[in-house]
Amino acid sequence: MDPKKSYLILALTMLSVLLFSGCNHFLKKENRQPLHTSDTISFHENEHFIIPNNAQEQLGFIPDTATSFAVDSKLKKKWMIDNESVDIVSLKPGMKQFTFNFIIDSLKDRDRHFRLFIFHNQKFVKFSINNKKYTYYDIRMKGNGSLKIPIRVQIANNDDFSEYLPILIDKDQKHFFTENIPVTKILVSKKNKNDFSEIPSHIKLDNVQKIFKKEKSKSNEFGLPSVVLLNDRFTPLKVEEVHKARYVRIDQSPHKMVEEIMFFDMEGNIYGLKGKQPRSYTLEQPKDQDFIIPIPKEITLSSKKRFFLLINNNPREESFIHLDDIQKGKSRVFLNFANLYEIR
Repeated sequence: MDPKKSYLILALTMLSVLLFSGCNHFLKKENRQPLHTSDTISFHENEHFIIPNNAQEQLGFIPDTATSFAVDSKLKKKWMIDNESVDIVSLKPGMKQFTFNFIIDSLKDRDRHFRLFIFHNQKFVKFSINNKKYTYYDIRMKGNGSLKIPIRVQIANNDDFSEYLPILIDKDQKHFFTENIPVTKILVSKKNKNDFSEIPSHIKLDNVQKIFKKEKSKSNEFGLPSVVLLNDRFTPLKVEEVHKARYVRIDQSPHKMVEEIMFFDMEGNIYGLKGKQPRSYTLEQPKDQDFIIPIPKEITLSSKKRFFLLINNNPREESFIHLDDIQKGKSRVFLNFANLYEIR
């Protein structure tokens, strides 16, 4: 087999383990009706729209939760990568908003409680459910089934290529910082064709990255991104020592890439780096090097109980540039995914 093709297949296999959608291959099609947008939140007991019946065989484990999204077929276009499809929302001219169905699939028998944010263009944005606007939306979901939530978002006038990230947080369960929590990426294009070669330039980077300490990466060729919390002497911490954390080391896949990072809390407050504006920051991760990023003092000195770090690979138009690079053979590994880490 062509080694380049095998690299891509392996990367896509790893992505499939995250159970993120954009890829219809991971949406179960048997014994269910097609998903379409509506104005009604609906729960489908004992139906699993995302987690396949043969999850153990297909993925090597059985996840208890997975998320995905669906849009009206008139707005959906597929970008094919080695026989796998990535769904892209293709907007019609003049559209000011669009609706997507956010889907949560749970195998747990107990009730679930989540908090949902929508991240777009470096900040959390308001969104509408049942014609009511929210900064975040608290979800109560029964166990063992799939929940479908129609969400309407506004469209920015100046973005031909953008993305929306529904960020789902389990309100009942804290996570160790070593846990990789996948985040769904919804790619949105105003162009009426799957031609991303016309994007004029790469995304603007933040100068703040010049002050970050760097270390040689310890990742393997296909390693998923992970974080390591460090104390004030840059010593790695154990999970029970998170209160001592002063820095976070982002251990990325060993490829040069653009990444977006953001610190935030359960109320949707965003914390800036070293007094900088509270928003996300766009960096270029050097090949085979890891960034060591200071945790904002507002977090280290706070008495609040839960703080998070978002890592979004290839944000915004970079996602489309990356897809184009893969199709043209300029890149071998699919890296368009986002992850969440609970750091406090």
